[in-house]
Amino acid sequence: MRRRHSGVADGKPSLRALLSRDCRLPGPTKRTSSAAMAAGKAVWMAQARSTAGSMMVAASCGVAVGWASSAVVKLQDRTGPFQLTDDQASWVVSLNDVGILLGSLLSGLCFSVLGRRATLLLCPLLLLGWAALTFAATAPAFLYVARLLSGAGMAVHFVYGNVYLAEVSVRSSRGLLSLLTSLFAMAGTLLQFCVGPYVSYRTQAWLGALPAAAALVLLLLFTVESPYYLAMRDRPDEMLAALARLRGCSVESDALRDEAHEIERTVERQRSAGSLLAALCSPASRRAASVGVVVQATAPLFGESVLMAYAQKIFIISGSPLGDAQSAIVLYVAQASACLACTALVDRWGRRTLLSVSCLGNCIGMAVLSAYLGASPDRQGPLQWIPLASLLLFVVSCSLGANPVPGLLLAELLPQRAKPLMAPLSMMLFSVTAFAVSKSFLALGEAAGMFAPFAVFAAWNALAVAFTRLFVPETKNKSLAEVYGMLSGREEAPKQN
Repeated sequence: MRRRHSGVADGKPSLRALLSRDCRLPGPTKRTSSAAMAAGKAVWMAQARSTAGSMMVAASCGVAVGWASSAVVKLQDRTGPFQLTDDQASWVVSLNDVGILLGSLLSGLCFSVLGRRATLLLCPLLLLGWAALTFAATAPAFLYVARLLSGAGMAVHFVYGNVYLAEVSVRSSRGLLSLLTSLFAMAGTLLQFCVGPYVSYRTQAWLGALPAAAALVLLLLFTVESPYYLAMRDRPDEMLAALARLRGCSVESDALRDEAHEIERTVERQRSAGSLLAALCSPASRRAASVGVVVQATAPLFGESVLMAYAQKIFIISGSPLGDAQSAIVLYVAQASACLACTALVDRWGRRTLLSVSCLGNCIGMAVLSAYLGASPDRQGPLQWIPLASLLLFVVSCSLGANPVPGLLLAELLPQRAKPLMAPLSMMLFSVTAFAVSKSFLALGEAAGMFAPFAVFAAWNALAVAFTRLFVPETKNKSLAEVYGMLSGREEAPKQN
């Protein structure tokens, strides 16, 4: 029997030892052994190289997300190349979500035919097109098309970025890598929030081109094809070579071949379900789809996407002692900091706990802001801090779970056979929901008062807490094969430390 490193210090496993355990390289049991440390470093370096392009893709998507907050204000204040009305501004914001719908269809066609790597390459190409059209825009129609392109590029990342990470990472680092992707996305948005209000419209447009170009280069140079995809295409030699690059191990390693056999068994077991329709009708697929798709597709109703798009405008309406642009920057710095803190919690607390705690905090923050706007107090007194405080609570809690966890859950829960259909379907439903939320946000606020949309967000987050506690399974520290076995009820997932 092969011995494993215990990697325990003061009762807690070290991250390096956990990574070494996943690669299962033979060696002495002492955690401080040079073999264990070298194995852990090799895994980290190999995974860092292959996921660097995906991280930069996330940053370029974040830049596109943050563009609207200050750019729309410029265009409505006549400091851009043309002026937007409120209705035109709502189309500029919401057409990004229509682009997500189109991008989900496009990437779904490429995912199974061209592979994960080629599909991810679509994202920076589409975002480079968005930046070029935004720079050249002389009328709203240019921005409508540009936002369709940015949404399509985001869809590729949102649908398949986490799928790729789940398929190439070791189990102990899967949650961390997914949250690092969210952190890179927030860093891109933070760049727009910090720089966008203080530069010209055209300079701001080119901020989106820089990370997209870097992402394209990194994807071409370092990204490795998913071993699961290669196994599905019956290319075992290529699968073994890709897995060796991802684990920093030799192709002759017994541990590597053990993992390759596990991947092949998982793929064969899911193929044995028969047709795609039969696979989708299996208990495991039904449960995975019902949970993963519902959580992902309804994520816009948490309120984060519309809040980020209209951050500056919301502070103009609600008031803030720091000014609208400065308050938006504070908001996003807090969000990025919370996402960084979440990287230490996702594999300790688990996905379900983080998501339920996050939605509870979201509910409280949105309810307080809704009550404040509905009461219309004196906004020059001490209460003027309430909008900023409630939105800070919202963005911090959202970063702890409601933002990163839905995509991670979808990637972990869906079986391989179901991913080409269910992953883009979930994002198509996401885009429909996001479009409806973005397009109706200002209209509902004008018709019923600005407290109304925030009350809707608070109510939905309360429902999400109940749904998470009742239906969402825990997947932390489980391999994809173990997750599938847990959902299908054929095998018991191993207990974790």
